Amino acid sequence: MNTLRSMLGIAALATLVLTTGACTKTDPGGPDGGTDGGENCAPANRNDEIRLALAPACEGCHLTGNKPFFASLTAFENGLVYDEKYVKPGDPENSLLIQLLVGNAPGSYPQMPPGQRYEELVANGRVTLNIEQVKAWIRELPPAPERLEAPDPKAFTVRRLSAEEMVVSLMDQLGLTLEDFVSTSDPNWRNRAYVVNGGKLFIWPGDWAPGISGEYVSDSRSVERFEALGGGNSLAYRKRDVSFGPSAAQTVVQMSQAWCARAVDKKSNTAVLRYVTLADTSAKNPDAVQKNLRALYLRMLGQPPSDTEAKELYEQVYLPLEAQSTRLAWIGVCAALIRHPLWITY
Repeated sequence: MNTLRSMLGIAALATLVLTTGACTKTDPGGPDGGTDGGENCAPANRNDEIRLALAPACEGCHLTGNKPFFASLTAFENGLVYDEKYVKPGDPENSLLIQLLVGNAPGSYPQMPPGQRYEELVANGRVTLNIEQVKAWIRELPPAPERLEAPDPKAFTVRRLSAEEMVVSLMDQLGLTLEDFVSTSDPNWRNRAYVVNGGKLFIWPGDWAPGISGEYVSDSRSVERFEALGGGNSLAYRKRDVSFGPSAAQTVVQMSQAWCARAVDKKSNTAVLRYVTLADTSAKNPDAVQKNLRALYLRMLGQPPSDTEAKELYEQVYLPLEAQSTRLAWIGVCAALIRHPLWITY
């Protein structure tokens, strides 16, 4: 569906929202050696200066995940600076942060960042803040700012849907059930490992019971797709990925097309075709087509489309695909909505 490629650009914006949080410094001389360079965001205080200076070495692992110290100044101060597990005010030598940068910290990870010593990053210019400067900052660490006892209700937050949420909610939105993907020939099929019918592009967690069978008709990639979506697997000690990277985006594209096709083809399923049938075209029944498009937008994204959004979806997605078939047109509209940032995020 070449006409849907533009929707991937929208999904990329969602990725930026989910994975970009820290400001980083640029060369003070600018990329061309001039004098117009600087920072793409000014530090708020001394702690923020340190955060921005350490970011090139640390934000690769600590921008998202379970220790997102570099996602924001608040995360940096609350999670690292004023946690004496990592920083002991006035005592840099006994601060775990310094020990990690030097490479002599106790525990499983004696060095951060792993793979290359911090001093080497300073030497090659990737980081401009040396360890002695970090020590000086700890010796003169400013007092902790007043913290909120409860989350700020006015703060804007956004996260991507987890893999579990994507699978369960999309099945429900599209009117699909397990019976649409797995074999039901065994009367006790719900209580035994699922036998996945071929060509269904099923997605399922690897640690949910009863799991996927090892029979030859089963699709072993069901679990692989789930993990590509960012799903975890406690049996394999795999953590959930809270970012939205290329693997997740590619899996969403495949899932959206395959599952929307299954929903459109399913008999008596009104999840996608609520106000139209495949016999209705924009020429024969334009009002019904427009009504169904708006209803599907509301169902998938939880809010009605603006006139501009409805017009773009109709002209850029529905009409070009309707020239081939109404079936393909509604699959395309459905898949485009699943790739929309409002569906991917929460």
